[in-house]
Amino acid sequence: MDYKVLLGISGVSYRENAKAKRIGAQLEVLVLLAVFAVFVQLLLFYSGSSLDTYWVSVVVWVVFAAELGVNLYNVSDRKRYLLENWLNVLIVLFACPVIEWSSEWIAIVRSLRLLMFLRFFAHFYRDAEAVLKRHRFGQILVGAAFLIVGAGGAFAYLEDRTFSDGIWYAIVTVTTVGYGDVVPATENGRLFGAFLILFGVVLFSLVTANIAAFLIGSGQRQQEREILNYVRLMEERLEKQTLENQEHVEKIVKHMTSEIRELKNQLEKTKTN
Repeated sequence: MDYKVLLGISGVSYRENAKAKRIGAQLEVLVLLAVFAVFVQLLLFYSGSSLDTYWVSVVVWVVFAAELGVNLYNVSDRKRYLLENWLNVLIVLFACPVIEWSSEWIAIVRSLRLLMFLRFFAHFYRDAEAVLKRHRFGQILVGAAFLIVGAGGAFAYLEDRTFSDGIWYAIVTVTTVGYGDVVPATENGRLFGAFLILFGVVLFSLVTANIAAFLIGSGQRQQEREILNYVRLMEERLEKQTLENQEHVEKIVKHMTSEIRELKNQLEKTKTN
């Protein structure tokens, strides 16, 4: 069963009508911005900031309430929508800015809104899964992880540093960031660093190349879908035009046949007379 349904954050079901799904997808952008605002609110709350965020709470609540109301108006099965989005209903009811909660409960209520982020994470997870399946990208990532951990351990041994320093050095070296806060001080460390730069950059380039290939490929697949839809539409139009032409030709043939029959009858009458 879909975890979004269990958590009550499913959104508009894929079984709904096209209008409800289109408007629901548009409202999800506003909900994502509202969830980000809630995340900032929680950071300010736990950091002890004195910034007044009441108006932010009002705007966030309006966004959640508007999504609930508009989707309920557009969906065909309102009961199913309420059952699959029960958490959104609770958020709208209990997170209303008019209700005064204690400071502990405010944090809990706002944290519940962050569960809405799981709805968007599902889309991200499907895209990430597609990336990992292309060109053995998952295996490349595992290889990169082994390289970073192994190189970090080797650097820590050669330079007599902590393992965390070694991991940090391997990451900033492989990604070509090079902060310079952890550097080799021995000849063996420098030789190892040179090897890590040459081999690590190649491996990291494979990672970025796979991500770039996926992004370019998604655009190409979208263009291919548009071309196929256009070709399908043209085929339907040609088929419709062909049927209309056949019907027109049949009408002409029937008309000519009747005209010829009438002329024959007139000729026979003329001969008889």
